[in-house]
Amino acid sequence: MLLLYMAARWVQRQLFIRSLRMSRITVNELCRLMAEQKQILILDVRPLDARVAGGIIPGAVAAHATEIKAVLQVYTHDHEMIVYCACPNEASAASAAKHLRRAGFKNIRPLLGGIDAWVQAGHLLEPYRPNSASTQ
Repeated sequence: MLLLYMAARWVQRQLFIRSLRMSRITVNELCRLMAEQKQILILDVRPLDARVAGGIIPGAVAAHATEIKAVLQVYTHDHEMIVYCACPNEASAASAAKHLRRAGFKNIRPLLGGIDAWVQAGHLLEPYRPNSASTQ
């Protein structure tokens, strides 16, 4: 049983690592889409305290695991979505993208480097306002 459990955990880990390799969008590509005023939905999957403390990418919508149900009900499955977080390898963003795909959404890409890459590229963050960002 222990060997079977260890094998199952190894397979799960390999599948998770593979999900992290999904197509990413760069900060420059995201800026171009924003400048072209393309209809994109930027989802911030970080916890509330991180958003409040540091701000969000302009126009981002709160989509942490505790808030995602509202997002799923408001936006169409064809909406282009960019998901970002602040963790190594965009693990939370890739996991969120995987769950969104399972829910039927089609065009989802994690932001390469997450919010840290956005800031390092010299772009500003806006203050997080729970009432405005979560209901866009």
